[in-house]
Amino acid sequence: MVFEAVTTLRATGAVEEGVRPADAVRWTREEEETWYVITPVGQCLARLPCDVRLGKMVLYAALFGGVEAVWTVAATLTHRSPLASPFSESKRAQARAVHCAELLPKAGPPSDHLALHTAYVKWDDARRNRVAESFCKKSWLNNQVFQTIRDIRNDFLESLKGDGFVETFASSEISKQDLNSVHTITALLLAGLYPNVARIDVPKSATEKFPLLSAGSEQLKMHPGSLCHGKIEGLHRTNHRWICYHTKMKTSQVFLRDSSFLPPNALLLFGGEANTLSIHPLEKSVSVGTGSEKHWHTMTVAPRIAALLRQLRHSFDGLLRRKATAPSSPLNPEQKSILTAYIAVINSVDTDA
Repeated sequence: MVFEAVTTLRATGAVEEGVRPADAVRWTREEEETWYVITPVGQCLARLPCDVRLGKMVLYAALFGGVEAVWTVAATLTHRSPLASPFSESKRAQARAVHCAELLPKAGPPSDHLALHTAYVKWDDARRNRVAESFCKKSWLNNQVFQTIRDIRNDFLESLKGDGFVETFASSEISKQDLNSVHTITALLLAGLYPNVARIDVPKSATEKFPLLSAGSEQLKMHPGSLCHGKIEGLHRTNHRWICYHTKMKTSQVFLRDSSFLPPNALLLFGGEANTLSIHPLEKSVSVGTGSEKHWHTMTVAPRIAALLRQLRHSFDGLLRRKATAPSSPLNPEQKSILTAYIAVINSVDTDA
């Protein structure tokens, strides 16, 4: 448990290796026992009312100009889903049909996270028009859960604005369309959820209808409770071959819940640490991560583009550290240009393979 906690803290950038104080207590007899210290980013995460992974996506959403959809998803994952799941099988099927029809994106791959955001936006509109109760009943949603999610979102905003972490961009710097695009939202979700990543590949045989879902050697399935369940046919032929998820559970099989499909650009910019992005010129590919991850987190990228992306990632890491050290200091034009470059790369996606 301690090892997993440290791994999560390191993956989110909340801690880093440091120098052990002379008077520090030793927990083992190992002379080479690693000592970790909290980072400026970790100090910012500690002030947010959620776990560090969700806190990281909340921070990034603020840094990139206030991507509200990400705050909504983080607040929902902090609490629980507002989508009703009745005990009766027939009613549960009715609820799912309504959720799929009203909440899933009309174009592009399915996403539990985007469905949660769409549900919140519709509920908030109904709340303003004083018809929240009737709206929730008709759409198989939970009004009380939405109210709690709204309170958590407000807590996020209060903390972020108190720190001065929310940046603003003129429309000439980043368009609202690009800032709030599906690609931007899912990329920022990945930034917090990594290394919770899976991949979708061609079916094992020509007779199989659905593609193969895996994380390295581990075979996965979409949980029946996910709105993505039964809706991934053909995605292996597009660029949305990567999946970030919040929950993985094992019963008869290993299932994913709360998932979003995303293009490789997101993984190239937010996957692992910048120094784990390895360029393979002969294969014209890039791998992300360490250990077994780098063997399946592999994407086809021209060496020159890969080198530029790695340089951009190092620039972003420096910017993030400076911002976390002094959150109330607005970014200067040069620093903002790094974020605009990130948004441009994220949205320069050819959705076809």
